[in-house]
Amino acid sequence: MVDGLLPRETAPETVLVYTGQAPNPQGVIPMVAHSPTWNFTFLKYVAGAVTTAPLTGPVLTGPMSGCYLCKYTRRGQQTLAHIGTANGENSRESIASKTAWKRFVTQPDVNALTGVSSVTGGNASDYFATSEFAAAMIDGQIPQVMGYFDAGLAYAMMLAPLPAHKNSLGRPMLKVVAIKPMTLQPWSSIAALRTWQ
Repeated sequence: MVDGLLPRETAPETVLVYTGQAPNPQGVIPMVAHSPTWNFTFLKYVAGAVTTAPLTGPVLTGPMSGCYLCKYTRRGQQTLAHIGTANGENSRESIASKTAWKRFVTQPDVNALTGVSSVTGGNASDYFATSEFAAAMIDGQIPQVMGYFDAGLAYAMMLAPLPAHKNSLGRPMLKVVAIKPMTLQPWSSIAALRTWQ
């Protein structure tokens, strides 16, 4: 850990992208390869911890429910933090991750190169209504919400598990259901929320 954060919980990813066609009479979706591949850094979710990734290129987070994502600058580097809450806002893991994050962002700002500044964030799950989750379910599987950051912009993404028997490739896939721009709030606004007290 560095300052209470886990900085190396990332993995480079290259994902093949497919476009789904209209389902055939058996309900199987024909998949057509779409190029180019999707390249990004995957920022892992760790319950009870804050994972981080430098924002030097596209970053996709692990699945989220009540977690917050925060973008910040430290030593001239923009970085993304996934505050790994779990099992309710007052669970041991949630308290541990929120405590570590609050301690990190309130460090004295000795100078512009060593202090933490420009902290903004949000919860990607806030961008989707319960009805959207229900509408996106395939074979009863609940969609996942992830955060995606690229070129200074933030997005909330809903991905629905697509079972192997539902697509022509015959393997489990994730279907992009929706992508919504996120409006990141200043840390002072987030810190004032009841869930952060």
